[in-house]
Amino acid sequence: MSIKFRFLISTTLILLLTCFFSWLSMRVLAEDIIVSWIERYAEKQVLYDKERTLSPLIQQVNLSEEFANLDSLKAWAKQPDNAQLKQKALADTEAFRGRFADDSYFIGLKGNGHYYYSDGVLPPSGDLYRYTLDSAKASDEWFYQIMAAELDMHLNVNPDVELGVIKLWSDVLIRDGDAILGVVGTGLDLSVFLAQMVEKQDIYSAIVFTNYEGSIQLHKKQELINYATITKQAQDKKLIFSLLDDAESSERLQNAFVLAKSHPNQVETTAVHLNGVRQLASVVYIPEIDWFQTNFIDINNFLPLTEFSGLLLIFFVSLVCALIVFYGLLTLIVTKPLEELSLSIQSLGEKRYRAPVLSCFAGPEIKRLVHQYETISRSLLEHQSSLEAKVEERTEALNRLAKLDPLTELYNRRGFELFMAQYMQHWQTTQQPFGLINVDVNRFKAINDQYGHVAGDWVLQEVAKHLLSAVGNKGEVARWGGDEFLILLKQANAHTLAQLTSQLLDHENAPVLAIDEHNVRVTFSVGSALIQENDTIDDVFHRADSAMYAVKFATK
Repeated sequence: MSIKFRFLISTTLILLLTCFFSWLSMRVLAEDIIVSWIERYAEKQVLYDKERTLSPLIQQVNLSEEFANLDSLKAWAKQPDNAQLKQKALADTEAFRGRFADDSYFIGLKGNGHYYYSDGVLPPSGDLYRYTLDSAKASDEWFYQIMAAELDMHLNVNPDVELGVIKLWSDVLIRDGDAILGVVGTGLDLSVFLAQMVEKQDIYSAIVFTNYEGSIQLHKKQELINYATITKQAQDKKLIFSLLDDAESSERLQNAFVLAKSHPNQVETTAVHLNGVRQLASVVYIPEIDWFQTNFIDINNFLPLTEFSGLLLIFFVSLVCALIVFYGLLTLIVTKPLEELSLSIQSLGEKRYRAPVLSCFAGPEIKRLVHQYETISRSLLEHQSSLEAKVEERTEALNRLAKLDPLTELYNRRGFELFMAQYMQHWQTTQQPFGLINVDVNRFKAINDQYGHVAGDWVLQEVAKHLLSAVGNKGEVARWGGDEFLILLKQANAHTLAQLTSQLLDHENAPVLAIDEHNVRVTFSVGSALIQENDTIDDVFHRADSAMYAVKFATK
């Protein structure tokens, strides 16, 4: 065998191996980019879903905890057979009931085992007492296990056969110090939640909600949901880890759960195999409800292998033909175009596109390969741009939800504090004076009590419009909390600040609202403060607040 022939064979093998590893590097680099995009997309998607859809669920849990801390309820739970304490407690709990989304609640007392339930409709007996709990009955086992485990808060998913819906029950302990007095809670209809949040998922993702042990609480396949988790034996529970294809994937997901638990609201990702497909699992722990949200994203949908296999075959065939026919021009025909392609691949890793520059000596096969590569590269970059746009859009939506009050669409407390911090920096630079006005709606609780919370919410919206109209483009208005509003009056002096304060205090100028065929005049208690040298934000807040309360108490 001649040296020239051996050189030709060696060169051919080296070039073939080089091409193979170049393709492999391109494949790994592209996959790393895709996985990085998926991780960023999953993180924003999970946090966005939490704000958009889990907020009502978290709110119900918070209300259940507030309900369990009613003083009259605790007093009755200590003496469950005291009729007078019972009457007072039930009056307070009925007044509270309208705040629950399901307009219902239950009370289980440890002292006498009595179970009470109210949904606004009194039973024929006229008493909210329904039955006496029995630790020997399987149907009542949940009550005693929650107390035995000292679970201050427990979420329990159960189907309501009579209503044909799936309900989530938030169970909260009634405590007096370390003593457990009973269990209270409310139900939330999850049927709409399942339809919107779980079944209508993104094209690449599947969402599962579990508790810490991995017991499935919400899934698009209702047969996989663990109803009444606390009363089930371990072998009867349907765990998310059992959905995975192999033990290694299960172990990886369990480790992700541990990391997510130690870093609440932070997304942890790991690669797993589910339904015979390699997927990326993103896990986030939601401490408000003690649940985990897991998203499974199909990586292969982002990077189909079939597209690369065809290109590889064409690449190899074209190279062999080029080596046989154009051995003398091997460098100009193959090596140079491959160098250009390598540079273009490197630029793709830097998220920019560099078109390969081919000489007139490049063979048609190489040109076709480069053209196909250019098509794939542009597709990948367009896909990246689309994903980044979605991430930016959802980040903007999260920022908006965090800064605005959903009822009045004014700044909320957090949003106004951020705005004030920026404005204080502006004031320290320009020294242009400004004022802060604290506005409190008089007798708002009486309006709520007499006309209901829906009317009260409408009154707050009308008050917001009235304040915006009064302030105009001279400042910013925020809902500080409840029926309290704050106004930042820009470039104000003592005269303009006093003028606006007087306008808001003028009862003749106060808005008159028609509620249930009654004309209700809504008046305000108003206090104001002008920025002074060396003031902090808290200093101005405190003076305006003190001035408002001075007016409020003076008018009583």
